[in-house]
Amino acid sequence: MFSRRTAWSTAPSPFAAAAAAARADGRELLDLTVANPTTAGLRHAPALYAGVGDPGDAAYAPLARGLSCAREAVAAYYARRGDAVDPAQVSILAATSEAYADLFALLADPGDAILVPTPSYPLLGYIADLAGVELVPYRLAYDGAWHVDLGDLPDALARHPRIRAIVAVAPNNPTGNYLDAATIAAFDALAADRELAVIVDEVFFDYPLDARPHLSPLASPRRALTFVLSGLSKVAALPQMKLAWAVTAGPADRVAAALARLDVITDTFLSASTPIQRAAPALLAAAPAVQETIRARLRSNLAALRAGCRGTALTPNDVEGGWTALLRLPAVGLDDAAWALRLLDAGVLTQPGYLYDLEAPALALSLLTPPETFCRGVERVAALADSILAL
Repeated sequence: MFSRRTAWSTAPSPFAAAAAAARADGRELLDLTVANPTTAGLRHAPALYAGVGDPGDAAYAPLARGLSCAREAVAAYYARRGDAVDPAQVSILAATSEAYADLFALLADPGDAILVPTPSYPLLGYIADLAGVELVPYRLAYDGAWHVDLGDLPDALARHPRIRAIVAVAPNNPTGNYLDAATIAAFDALAADRELAVIVDEVFFDYPLDARPHLSPLASPRRALTFVLSGLSKVAALPQMKLAWAVTAGPADRVAAALARLDVITDTFLSASTPIQRAAPALLAAAPAVQETIRARLRSNLAALRAGCRGTALTPNDVEGGWTALLRLPAVGLDDAAWALRLLDAGVLTQPGYLYDLEAPALALSLLTPPETFCRGVERVAALADSILAL
């Protein structure tokens, strides 16, 4: 009686089952996977939350593209970044996952395909299943720094006859690489020449871990129809305030046609609430302060990771931005799932790299973790590596 699209296995993996058992036993676990700022001690002043909701929210006058105050607040956010965005080209939604679903519906018919990066966060597979589209991976390569393997793109495009869009995440989760100018130009040219769309997820854009400038596709005109996604969850560290957006850019005729169809999709659901949209100006205005606090923690934890791995067989990958650091593991005959289980026995919860389709054994560690917990966890990871290598 259920659709084939939702025939996912819901049985826990051996690692998930072991982690659940450890929690049920009441064992102390140093959790290096926390990605929720509200549980990591990163919250705004109470007055910000108290200011959400007022008598003006009693009126309901929905707009398919979102209330003008919310769209103008998003445009102001980009202006502070140095990118010019027309509020008329902003579509307000409840979450970036919803934006992906709406864009897949806009761009692809059942049986079509979307090009996506690998390694990457395991979210799009579920959205693609629900949309009835296929995902075709293109490769991110590591040679001391992560980058899009531009040489793999033609081969990736040849793997399916009905590719309709290219997805990029900047910075990517978990690899942490932004898109450089050459990659942005390559995506734009490839998509324009083949009449594809480009979807760029920038939820972690405001969290660089280095001093280099980083570019967005919104920084210059696009030949290809381009959608840039983000939202309050990461921009303002407010995952509980469900508001996100998609900015549509590119040739004027393509933008107008895309927005006309996207309006019908968003008007069908009208998922973004009035109180959150009306609060968007204040919430986005408060973002820079919490971002600075988060960036300080991310950089401190990254420095602690590098220091804690110095002189050991553990190697942190270079990371440009985002909330995750990848830790390469020594080649000792254990895959990353086995490492994660050993660490669980040692009281440390990590994410094994296979969850992100990483090619080499690695662990994904959240740099958002409270510093004391993070440092203790890294010490235990290094101690376990030393004990295994000593055998």
